Amino acid sequence: MINNLEALAAKKYILVKNILDKSSNKSFFDKLDTLILKKCFDNAYEYSLAESIERINNCNLSSRDITEIINNFTCSVENNLIFNNRSLYEMVKLSILPSKKLNKTISIDNYLKIATYLHYVSHETKFIRFDFLVLRITDNFLVRIDDIKNDKLTQKYLNLKKSILEKMVIFSYSKENKNKETTFLCWIDRLLLAAVEQEIDIKSFINISKKILCLTDDSIYVLWKLVNSINYLLSIQEIDFENKLRNYKLELEKHIENRYSCSKVSDIDLENILINTLAKQTIAREDFYYLFDALIMASKTSEKNKLFSLQLCNYLLYYDHKKHLFSYRYIRKHFADNLFSMFSKNDIIEIKLKELQLLICLWFNDVFFCFEKKRVLFSIINILKSISTSEVKLNHNNFYKYCDILDYMIANDNDSSIPDIVDFLATNNQNKHQIAKHFKLIKSRKLF
Repeated sequence: MINNLEALAAKKYILVKNILDKSSNKSFFDKLDTLILKKCFDNAYEYSLAESIERINNCNLSSRDITEIINNFTCSVENNLIFNNRSLYEMVKLSILPSKKLNKTISIDNYLKIATYLHYVSHETKFIRFDFLVLRITDNFLVRIDDIKNDKLTQKYLNLKKSILEKMVIFSYSKENKNKETTFLCWIDRLLLAAVEQEIDIKSFINISKKILCLTDDSIYVLWKLVNSINYLLSIQEIDFENKLRNYKLELEKHIENRYSCSKVSDIDLENILINTLAKQTIAREDFYYLFDALIMASKTSEKNKLFSLQLCNYLLYYDHKKHLFSYRYIRKHFADNLFSMFSKNDIIEIKLKELQLLICLWFNDVFFCFEKKRVLFSIINILKSISTSEVKLNHNNFYKYCDILDYMIANDNDSSIPDIVDFLATNNQNKHQIAKHFKLIKSRKLF
């Protein structure tokens, strides 16, 4: 009896192994691997090029160059040309020079003069982008002048930073017509830092972030960046205005949902989003949120797009074996939530079979087995039930094979027990007898 059960278990394991085997998708996965690798090299080239330009523009600056940049800045302010030329941006570059080099060239009096002129720039601008530039320069100079140990100078820059943040809370800025999405993300990072360092309170954080969304195009990625920032703030103990922060998070998530409902994503768009995400040197959580939401959004547009979305989900599981993407809780949970929400009892049989195959892969993924086992198991059972009750003629390839696999899965997991599984899947007595033949391992409940 035991030998028969062992042989049956081995036979059913072969069915599992065939599904876990990625050879059927090899050409598609190889294609994505190649495109991601190419994108990685392109990114590395662009980064190294930018790094070289930065080194040329900054590190090789002489004392005379530094003085000229400062003089151009002060002249531009005095002649009301500061918003019409690159002087302020040159000051940003200047402010990231090493402390030793800057402090050797710039006297305390000149530092104080720069702070006064920066305050004037902030006072005069109607665009928030210039205030963030002034804030960035101020932050950089505060680090550099720390070596000087001059209390008056330090306090001057601290007061400047405080006045900029206070203005951001109360001032009505003009709508932005320039800058890239990456710039907006940097603004949110600085805003989060201000909240964490208690330079602003939570009410001010919400106020300024809403202002940024109104002044920019409030892209999906920027919205996710804000949600991620709020998640971080909520993880800090004893935070004030926690309810306000949670309510604002719900408001942002609703906004994201509405934006997705009005968008259309093609197969090419999906593939590009996946490639661009996985090719990044450092992938932020919101990168994955954007990718996963794009997958579910596309899956709702057509059956063809849903099949392609599931295929990309399968690739992500394959990629996870190399990079361990889903070891991170937030990424894993968002992927799982989106994936399970894709499943519908009205899916055509081709889609249901893809879903079953993907769920089986999840079950045999260590991380998902640990944290999503119940959801995976009951999703498989519900999909099999929907196939059993559909008008599709049941056969080995579209139903009974997956019953065998389910039998193997449950029988080899001590924590899983579905005593009425045959009754649940069967639609009549004849059907019940046929299905029962495929659940002999559960019936014996002996592990091999």
